Amino acid sequence: MTNVGNEFGQVLISVLTASEGSGLRSMASGIIRRYELARVSPPVLLYTDRDCCGERKVSSLFTAWKELVIRLDVWHFMRRFVSGCTTDSHPLYGTFMARLSQCIFEWSSEDLILLKKAKTGELLNSKITNSSDEDIMRYVTKKELSTHVRRKTRGVQVTSMLISNLLEAFSGPQGTDTLGVPLLDSDRIWTIWQSQQKHIPCLQDPQDVQLYTKTGTLVKGGIELPIYRCARGSTSLESFHNHLHSFIPGKSLLMTNIIDDDAKNNSYFPRLI
Repeated sequence: MTNVGNEFGQVLISVLTASEGSGLRSMASGIIRRYELARVSPPVLLYTDRDCCGERKVSSLFTAWKELVIRLDVWHFMRRFVSGCTTDSHPLYGTFMARLSQCIFEWSSEDLILLKKAKTGELLNSKITNSSDEDIMRYVTKKELSTHVRRKTRGVQVTSMLISNLLEAFSGPQGTDTLGVPLLDSDRIWTIWQSQQKHIPCLQDPQDVQLYTKTGTLVKGGIELPIYRCARGSTSLESFHNHLHSFIPGKSLLMTNIIDDDAKNNSYFPRLI
């Protein structure tokens, strides 16, 4: 199954084929043709879950779009490290994945300051005073961060250094639970990191591409906060898998195989911006 979506979360095309990779060139030609007929400017950025670089890079399918930049979806990149974990039910698994995300992204300081002011106002309205920055951040939810604060990638050198340091830290005593069970398989995780380092440049936000759209405002604590929608990555296409069984009726082992293949990064999910 190959899905192509746009920055609004709309699925432009879905192709179901009998074997992996077949028919993609025809699909790409069809997408290019649709843009030409509609007289719409071609996309400048495409996110994919694999083949972002190297001999099989996706850009070979879209040679007509000269300015197109290919980027790797961060969620799929992070999922590649899961096979280096002893189990995803380990108590430190969630912490590790959160820290891995922090190695790649940083919050906009401008947006974060504004959100802290809004949260301070809310706390004052609740008669909570003299709160430190740490206290304020404890009251900030993940939903508020994703809604009101933009993120950007840290750059190749910083990201590489931070991920390497993270793996070093979790390869030691810090990466074990109370029974001494390690989160990471030390041999496997470093092999994965060695193979994935080349993709760090593929994660970086391209310059001069606006990934966030302001969709409205919301007043909190007397402060007007912007509401952002992010067009980065192919995450919006993932929910499409939840509907595949409904789209194709009948009990078929083929559908189960498609879902399983996704977990192994064997399905394409391009996203056009």
